[in-house]
Amino acid sequence: MIKIAELLYRAINRARRALYRAGILQAKRLPVPVISVGGIAAGGSGKTPAVIAIARALSQRGLRVAILTRGYRRSGSGGVVTALDAHQFGDEPVLIKKSVPDVEVIVGKNRYDNAIRNKADVFVLDDGFQHLQLHRDLDVVIDHPGFLREGRSALRDADIVLRRRLEPRVPEYLRGKRVFAFAGLADNQQFFDSLGLTLAATKSFPDHHRYTKAEIEAIKREANAEAIVTTEKDAVKISDSDIIAIPADFVIEPAVLERIIAVAVRR
Repeated sequence: MIKIAELLYRAINRARRALYRAGILQAKRLPVPVISVGGIAAGGSGKTPAVIAIARALSQRGLRVAILTRGYRRSGSGGVVTALDAHQFGDEPVLIKKSVPDVEVIVGKNRYDNAIRNKADVFVLDDGFQHLQLHRDLDVVIDHPGFLREGRSALRDADIVLRRRLEPRVPEYLRGKRVFAFAGLADNQQFFDSLGLTLAATKSFPDHHRYTKAEIEAIKREANAEAIVTTEKDAVKISDSDIIAIPADFVIEPAVLERIIAVAVRR
């Protein structure tokens, strides 16, 4: 059953999109291409790994890439990510910067102003499908179930629709061991199920959870396993060599990546 909050969220976004389609509201345009990566669901679709995969592919073609991201639950004022400090910049911006260090990551709510103040050959708009204030040259949308911010009819505005395809990179030395896994994602069970490991137990936290020292110590006491693992997104908020981070790659077909790259180089 669709919850009332979800219906209200959909209605608001549907109305906003209709105003932009009708030209009543106008998106601001940047002088270089903008590639948006987003989804119709509120979380759990793998948008951050998709942004990393696309930014890496663009950078490997010699383009100067900058990523515009809001930086959810950050404590700092934003700006260019200059340190791998998840508390200051947010966990997702720091994970992006850690994964693609030669790409500039810019944090802040007003992504148009942030782009104008920084130079790039192409901007990647993180979680941008509903950020209609900024014109995009390509809308890449991940179609994945969950708490829908918009109805599926909004997908007609997408240029490329991707299915969620995340592949974790699990170290071979963990195979055959009893492992304790914990995570703070929109859908923790997806992470646990993807590992393909013998799980002694699991523990779930809310999305973007900020771990305290006491919580990490409690996890280590209660684990009763040969290894403790978590996601890379969680690991950037934790400084503990006993906890193993499991990276996950968003798999995008080469032909689709070429379509994305073509948009970045043609303008």
